[in-house]
Amino acid sequence: MKIGPWRIEAALLQRFLAEAITKGSALILAFLLARWLAVEGFGAYSQTQALVAVLVPLALLGLGFAIVRQIAGATTTQDIASPIATAFLLVSLTSISIGVVLWFTAVPLAGVFSNHPSAVALIRAAAVLLPVAGWQTLFLEALRARQRVRAATAIQIGEALFALSGVVALLWLDTLTPVTAIALITAVKTVFLIWAVADLFFSQAIRPTQLVLLSPRCIRTALVLGIPIMIAGLGEVMMGFVDRLLIGSMAGSDTVGRYVAAQTLIAILASWGAPYWWLLYPRMARALADKAHAEAIATVHRLFGAFILYAAPLAALLAILGPGVLALAIGEEYRMSHAVMAALAAVVFVNQSATPWEYSLYISGRALFLMIASLFWGACALAAIATLLPQMGLLGAAIAVAGARLGFAVTVVLGARQQGMGAVLLPPGLTLRTLAALGGGILAAAIAAFITAQAEIAWMSAVLFLVAYGLIAFGVPSLQARRASR
Repeated sequence: MKIGPWRIEAALLQRFLAEAITKGSALILAFLLARWLAVEGFGAYSQTQALVAVLVPLALLGLGFAIVRQIAGATTTQDIASPIATAFLLVSLTSISIGVVLWFTAVPLAGVFSNHPSAVALIRAAAVLLPVAGWQTLFLEALRARQRVRAATAIQIGEALFALSGVVALLWLDTLTPVTAIALITAVKTVFLIWAVADLFFSQAIRPTQLVLLSPRCIRTALVLGIPIMIAGLGEVMMGFVDRLLIGSMAGSDTVGRYVAAQTLIAILASWGAPYWWLLYPRMARALADKAHAEAIATVHRLFGAFILYAAPLAALLAILGPGVLALAIGEEYRMSHAVMAALAAVVFVNQSATPWEYSLYISGRALFLMIASLFWGACALAAIATLLPQMGLLGAAIAVAGARLGFAVTVVLGARQQGMGAVLLPPGLTLRTLAALGGGILAAAIAAFITAQAEIAWMSAVLFLVAYGLIAFGVPSLQARRASR
């Protein structure tokens, strides 16, 4: 199947279906919680989710990526079972240990965590959710490595729909609070974790007798690979989730509630990229392992090219229409400025666009480089947020994260360039065309904002942006192709 110049394969369509349903459900869920819990309650709920997201990379020890790399090309059941059993044991030890520490230190932590009255209970809810989230991430990565696309899709869809239904049920029972919402998420994840484990075991014909640990030498090798990735993941969450914790701690749960609502809407952009990256990493890893560099580059061009062509206008539209959508869907108290929405869109777009180069560094064994780069730019993000948030409010926090993301992306591209994976990963001719289309669209949007009335600025700007972008990105190449065929 073709859409525009890009072939859409069945696996990619399945991943888009999963993203549409799961992230669509997540967006609806977040908007409903934002309405029903009010700004302060939604902020406390979001802080708890962010705390778990920050700790999951520590609990995983980088073994998620290591599992994908190790079992993606495995040819025997034993070669699949042993790494999974070993990773599960290690993740269990770390996640449960961190959870126990959280539980027993919840009272002193609550004072710096949030100003919400349920801060202690929320930290303890996070302590229970953490191991479940770590296990689920590990097994979903294993399904990904074995190309179990349909199973992973069904699990993600089912979890999203059950979570949404459960929140509606809690509201109907008049028991919806930030704590019960987190408890519900934990229960739903547990159910679908069991599904993921069962599917992996049955599909790969894994028997209980094969669940033996790797040798100490292999475990050390896995940890040597995984721990730098874990530290790199910590740097990633410092740029992606710690801002929520800092804003909640420094400015209160109501402020972080507004910020997370805007991030949730902008996450549509990440959902557009997720299907491409879900397929890209194992395919790229397999091609480079087979020393098929031309095949790896062609795969990047096909998947990355399709992403960039359509993600660029999506980012611009979210920046233009985002404030009005938030006010209309949740309430006027959630309205954000166009500047904040544009900065948040830039954060996600830059992060997504750097993914192929980041993957090439993972695959080529440059985990230490990624670790240092992510930690450095994560620390820069934290320092910038602490400096700019008191002076500029949420715009300062968004600018801080956007600057750190851009610095990290440039560092990653330069690092990949040393491995021969620099500009060669850019789809030929597409980047300039996309930039030209973006420039034309933004110019048209600016003209609309200048000549129209205040109430019509956003929608008129969006329409003119789409027209200009479509003409330059698709109309000009089609016209050139017709002329060449004559």
